[in-house]
Amino acid sequence: MSINYKELKDAELVSKIKQGDGEAMEEIVKRYSDKVYNLAFHLTRDKAGAEEIMQDVFLTVLSKINTLRDDAYFSTWLYRVTANAAYGFLRALSKGKKGMDQGYPNDIEYESTYAYDWSTLPEDILLSDESKTMLINAIDELPESMRTVVIMKDIEGFKNEEIADAMGLSVPAVKSRLHRGRLVLRQRLSNYFKKYAQKDTIPTGTTR
Repeated sequence: MSINYKELKDAELVSKIKQGDGEAMEEIVKRYSDKVYNLAFHLTRDKAGAEEIMQDVFLTVLSKINTLRDDAYFSTWLYRVTANAAYGFLRALSKGKKGMDQGYPNDIEYESTYAYDWSTLPEDILLSDESKTMLINAIDELPESMRTVVIMKDIEGFKNEEIADAMGLSVPAVKSRLHRGRLVLRQRLSNYFKKYAQKDTIPTGTTR
């Protein structure tokens, strides 16, 4: 009786891969290639780099799969391998640069900084190509520790617990980095969105 690999759970596929089943590996690649590529691309902003990372990740799966003790945690392990590969790629590009996380105050200092509430702006402004580009650039400029958490949570849609497992952090640490990262983004984007609010400002007592 032939096996329908598409119907197998990750843990079942991993078990078969450990036994040398090539078709199980093919199904894992099909199932996770887009997710691995997207995470790698969002972390590196490099299409060619993301392709290279994706290939390296699945080669790592083949060579290191037997080190995975609990097959049920395959996806968490896979995302950790992907994040580590992306970090390695970025470190190779920025070799010699230091202090990526320096110069960032703590949460209290960010909270005390005034920022325009741009969440009330019309969707056509918030969702414009220019706004999306500004957001991407702002995310790219975040320190690595914050950027990874923001990307995994707000772009890739991971749960806090999944991010914590993938990055080897506690859930409170993930929440803290996410909070700080969002505050930094809010602060950096405020001046950009503020110009639209100023255009719509009407002196008291006047009508359109």
